[in-house]
Amino acid sequence: MKKLYYEENERNFYWVWETKKTIKIDWAIHLSCDGSELDQKVRWKNLVVKKDNSGKHCVKKNDEDGILIYPFRSGNPFYLEPATRTHTTSEIASCLMWGVSTKYYDDLDESLEELEEVK
Repeated sequence: MKKLYYEENERNFYWVWETKKTIKIDWAIHLSCDGSELDQKVRWKNLVVKKDNSGKHCVKKNDEDGILIYPFRSGNPFYLEPATRTHTTSEIASCLMWGVSTKYYDDLDESLEELEEVK
């Protein structure tokens, strides 16, 4: 089952799928009004990490509080926490302050509701 996560430093949302052996992370693509992908300067648009750390990326932490990954086994860690309504509400407030569309975050908020119903 996929879950929605939030990366606080970049303020981006990611979809995460877990299998027995891997964690697959995909950026929740943010589209502009014309349907083209916005360049959000996202550090990782997609990442596949082996749970046994035999691949090029290393999982340091993976529990209900979040996922901590060291891409390429070094450098700046990449921390994802489970997304909450607080995250989407904060981003919606920021959009309203700047007078831009909230549709992207409204859709993520709906996804969070659906995921909560499944639990």
